[in-house]
Amino acid sequence: MAMKMGSVKIPDEQIERTGYIELSECCDVKGHEKVNMIHFHSEIICPRCFLIDRGQEFAYKKTMEHFDNTAEGRRSFFYKNSIVHNKNILDDGIKNYVNKDEKESFIKRQANQVAHDVIADSRNVFMYGGAGTGKSHLLVGILKNVNELSTEKRCLFVSVPKLLSNIKKSFNDPTELKGEAYYMKLLSDADVLGLDDIGAELSMNTTKQATDFTINTLYNVLNAREGKSTLFTSNLTIEQLGNLMDERIISRIKTNVIYMDFNHISDKRPIAYKLKQ
Repeated sequence: MAMKMGSVKIPDEQIERTGYIELSECCDVKGHEKVNMIHFHSEIICPRCFLIDRGQEFAYKKTMEHFDNTAEGRRSFFYKNSIVHNKNILDDGIKNYVNKDEKESFIKRQANQVAHDVIADSRNVFMYGGAGTGKSHLLVGILKNVNELSTEKRCLFVSVPKLLSNIKKSFNDPTELKGEAYYMKLLSDADVLGLDDIGAELSMNTTKQATDFTINTLYNVLNAREGKSTLFTSNLTIEQLGNLMDERIISRIKTNVIYMDFNHISDKRPIAYKLKQ
């Protein structure tokens, strides 16, 4: 038995022995008229076209690798992949954090310094205090500063409630491409990860234990990120969080950590509302 390719009959035993065979037919691409086609892995291809395509693919990959390692590429990664309820939060920065007194000026100066500490020593950061005090705002600002000051660190801002919600939804939708494995890889690959509002589902009831799903998800993320910087915001103190979550999670948060205390910081939400008017 033989396989027919165009006007050429190719013996099966020859294909099996060589893996490919040169055909008498030539490529119809201009400039390739004298190049014989080959049968290779059940396809008929022009060797010259194949090499050009491979070269273009290689060049594209190298271009993308170069882009990923530029400040613009890191900014693109941050805006494209951050997991938020509202993308507008990614426009925040340390510079436009409104500080009304010395305590607020101190927390703003600390945020600027923390960006340098994260770059220099892969520090973890735990930002805690009441709702509306600007923890998320400064977290975004720190990540953006790291992105600009570093020559290699890709940053990601992730709302923990939004992350957990997205993963849960994917369990019920087999067609959803962004499932648990996707998020685990995305979060573990980021050089610097901001986890916003950790313990949000517990902060209104400090006697409620975190669910197994929440604990397992957070533990898997932090375990995969060992040695990398992770920044957290929470309405709970680390002690309160420790009473409600697995000690393995708390231990990873505390590793090489810088604490930022937002207690006694004024509510920034009325100011943000006025600025939008």
